[in-house]
Formats: sequence, C-alpha cells, structure tokens
Amino acid sequence: MRLRRSALSVLLMTGLSLGVLSPARAAEDAPSARSSAGADPSADPSAAGNTDTSDDTGDAVGDDVSGTVAHAVGQTEDEAEQAAEGGLTAPATRVEAQESLAEVKDLAAPPSLDEPHPAIASDASKNTTLALRDLSLRMSALPRTDRPSAYEQFQRPTYTTPVTRRCLDNICVHWTSSPSAGRDATADSFAYGDLSSPTPAPDSVLATMVNVSRAYYNAGYRYPRTDATLGGSGQTDIYLRDVGAERKYGYCTVDVTSSGHFVFHESVPGRSSDLPAFCVLDNDYSKSDFPTARTSEQDLKVTAAHEYFHAVQFAYDYLEDRWFMEATATWAEDQVFDSINDNVQYLARSQLRYPGASLDNYNAAGGFLHYGDWLFFEYLTERLPARQGLLPVLVRRMWQYADSVSGPDYYSIQAVAAALAEQHVDFRKMFGRYVAANRHPATAYAEGRVNHYPTGRPRRTARLRPSNRGTAGRYRVNHLASATVRFVPKHLRKHTRLTLAVDMANRRSGSAAVALVFFRNGRLTTKTVPLRRSGKGKVRVPFDSRHVSRVELVLANANRRYKHCSNDVSGFSCGGVSRRDHVTERFTARAS
Repeated sequence: MRLRRSALSVLLMTGLSLGVLSPARAAEDAPSARSSAGADPSADPSAAGNTDTSDDTGDAVGDDVSGTVAHAVGQTEDEAEQAAEGGLTAPATRVEAQESLAEVKDLAAPPSLDEPHPAIASDASKNTTLALRDLSLRMSALPRTDRPSAYEQFQRPTYTTPVTRRCLDNICVHWTSSPSAGRDATADSFAYGDLSSPTPAPDSVLATMVNVSRAYYNAGYRYPRTDATLGGSGQTDIYLRDVGAERKYGYCTVDVTSSGHFVFHESVPGRSSDLPAFCVLDNDYSKSDFPTARTSEQDLKVTAAHEYFHAVQFAYDYLEDRWFMEATATWAEDQVFDSINDNVQYLARSQLRYPGASLDNYNAAGGFLHYGDWLFFEYLTERLPARQGLLPVLVRRMWQYADSVSGPDYYSIQAVAAALAEQHVDFRKMFGRYVAANRHPATAYAEGRVNHYPTGRPRRTARLRPSNRGTAGRYRVNHLASATVRFVPKHLRKHTRLTLAVDMANRRSGSAAVALVFFRNGRLTTKTVPLRRSGKGKVRVPFDSRHVSRVELVLANANRRYKHCSNDVSGFSCGGVSRRDHVTERFTARAS
C-alpha cells in the first residue's frame, strides 16, 4: 500500500544495479549496537542473556510524535490534525475505519461456543498483524468516541505481578511465572519445562527468537527498528501471554498514542514509514488451544519466523502492500524451518486452485490467497537460488527495492520486477512460466510431490478426434492471473501435430502463453509460445493418441500497471486498480 509515491516514481526504471541500494543498513543495525550487554551474535543462542526481574507493567506512551506526513486528498479535520502532527494516514471513510476496528476486535475475542474450534489453522493469528496495521493507518478516520477502543488494541501486555525479562542479541522476552498473574488466574502464567516438553519454556522462546533473528540478519536483512526504551530496552520486545484463547498464535504491531498517532523515535530525520515493532506470542501453544498435528515447539517456531519477519518488514516500509507482506512472511517461515511445512495448508487457496484470481488480490480465495501466494516466491527462488545464509537473496532484494528508507520505495510488484530485472529475467516471461508450472506442481516444485501440492482444473477440456480436429475459444483474464485449456487426443494416428494459435492483448500489456505436452510415459515438454508485438503467436506440438495423453495451453495476463494508486489500504498492488483486467485472450487449435 502506497501513500507517498508520486506518479513519476511508478514510471521509474526497474532494473537497478546492486550499487544503488544500501544492502542492509548494516552499520546502523550492527549487532553490537543492538545487543544486550554486547552479546556476540555468533554466541550460543540458548545461553542466558541479561535476566532481570522488575515491575515491568508497561511504559506509558505519550502524545509526543514527529515525522513526515502522507496527505490524502479531501482530508477530514481529524486527518489534517494527524498529518500536521506527523502521522501516517490512509484514505479511508469512517465506515471503513470502523470496519477495521470491528475486525481487530473480532480477532481479539474468544471463539464463540458454536464456532468450530480449529478454524485455527493459523489464519486468525496471521490476520491480526495486518489487521492492526490497517487499523493504525485508519484511526484518523474514526469518530473520536471510537479512538480509545482502537488505542486499547495496540497496548503492550501488562502484568500485575513481577515480570522476568531475558535478553540476548536484539531480542528481549517478557513473561511472568506467577499462577495468579494477569487479568485472570492463568492468562499470563508460563509453565516451565525443558526444550523437549510439549510446552515451550521461556528459554526455548528466547532461543527460537534469537535463531530466527540471526537467520534473517545473516541473510542480509536489517534488524527491526529500535523502539528506544519503550519495553525497557532498545531491543525487539517479545511478550508471552495466553493469546491462544483468542485463536491467535501470535502477532506483531506498533506503538500508537491515545490520540491515534504513531510513536516515532527518529534516529534519521525524515523517516516515517519504517517503524519499530513489538510482538506477542502465545505462552504455551497448548494442544487444547491449537489442535494441530504439529508439536507446540513447531507451532512456536513457524509463528516466530512468520511474525518476526513482519517486524523486519516494518523496518523497510510499514506501508507496503498487504499481499506482499503476508506472502513473503509465509515464504520466509518455510525457509527458516523447512521441515515443518505449516504453509502447505494454504496451497488449497493458492493460484494452484485459483489461477483466475489475481496474484495480488488480497481478498481472493475467501481472503486466503495472500497466504497461498508464498508459492510464487518459492517458484522464483527455486529458479534463482543464490543464497546468503539460510535464505535466497532474491526476496531480500525485493524488499530493498520496496525500502522507503534508503531504497527507491517501489510498491510490491514493482519491487518484484526490479529484482528479477537485476538478474536479467523478464517478469512477463517468468510469470508465464510460473502459471504454467502450476499445472504440474508435483514436478515443478522441489517438495511438490512429497507434500502433495494440489492441481486445479482447466477452464475447459476439448477432445479432438478425426471427425472433429479443431476448436477455438476466448477467455477474459484478469491481471496477474491465467486461464488453461486442455486438449485430449482421441484416436489420432502417429505423427499427428497440434497447431496452437493465440491472439492475445499486445505483448507490452503483459500477455504470455505456454504449451505443455504431457506424454503417456510421464515425460513433460514445456514450450513458450513466441508472441509478436501484437500478441499473436503460434506453436506446433506432438498430439498423437499413442504417445500424448494431453496438451494444455496456458494463457497468462502478466500486466502490472495500475491507476489510482494509494486509493485503498488493502486490495491490489499500490492500493490501486489494474489498467488491464478482463483482457480477452483468444486461441485456436487444430490437429493435423
């Protein structure tokens, strides 16, 4: 989501050299400057850091704010007031802001008695971080009477009994072990145990968080921005509470003031859209709260990797497009903890099953497509696998292009295209190959077969035979989406060929077409249809019944141009509207 980007920046060149961006702002985020007692980042993460017991009841957040402003056209008086005081706002009506508040409140409520308990496949948890992000940007549009209720949603956990805080590197974990602590008798208590126990102990949480933080930092990502001393130190604060009772595995958010402004601690003048974060994780991941097939320790790990990546994202651009933030966080958790495979559950709501839904449509597939979109980044990084540390470099480069601090501040799909162009890869062609690969995920992805990646149905199946050798059709395809036609040979003799001709939108609009030949012996051939500038093209492929089981033609719309950017806090890339939706793509097929 974009609030500050001028129209000119949308037209900037996407192919930047490596020297244009600062790789990870390493000098500013050096571990020694952010660690506890000068802890060495290469030290044993399970070693105890600074431990102190204090009355950590939370620091009051004042109304002192500074920073730059994103101005929306036709601001209300409240929006103008927030802008004048240095706030970040998103264009939103009062109704939209109240809907955001209602969504956050609903996510914070315990499940009702008639609600099926395991709607808990970690979706409610992951929704919370971005729901809070959106609410924070829309608070200025809320009636003043609703703002105290919104402010309450951003409060750091408070405890009524002494709290233990243990810190290492840039992480501080806060918890209380008193059984009588908190708003109810057990809400804040933490059951101790060793690392092999079903309930992760605080030391295990600290070790996990430090390992996750090091994995991202060693891969070239910057640390989350410091919050000065809001949590008692300048490190990233992790609070342990019984949020499992609210259907949450955990979440990360930012500090706001009671009047609805962000709390900025500006160490660099003019920075306003990279913000510090704090995170809240469940205190035990008990199986009564999370009836999954995973262990409590595994639930902790994937939650830590996913949510902490959001905290890292906030240090690049708090205003980035929602689909991009969720998809890359879901991708990152699998990179750090590859064997857990929690993200495989979202493939049922991915473009494998919903190829006609736009990649950046946050609300598609029942509101889950953005989680399934991790597959897109998996496809790219399997083809461009160069790594730094545990993670492929490519996604980090995307975030550096999206960086609002020291980068060009591109919106999501711009940043993706720029990182690919840096590798001399054309986005249009790569997207075409990606949607074609989704027609055979078992062989297209490294874990596709072992993890049983699903396959969607084609838009249409045409059976061609000696008495009916040809067919034609057309489909309307949305941006960053595709349509597939399947051709099945029936009683066609040896040496029969299938001629596929396409008449698509012009190539500059993002059209791409790929033919897949599935042979009966299991072999697969992929042929990109060469398109002229006009969007017309032709290809011939084998099509005899003895050797070929089917041929599939994938028609892709890889258009990534938008209008009305910054019009909405969610939805498509740049918060805008695609310039090339419902594009008519025509084809003809003839066996001869």
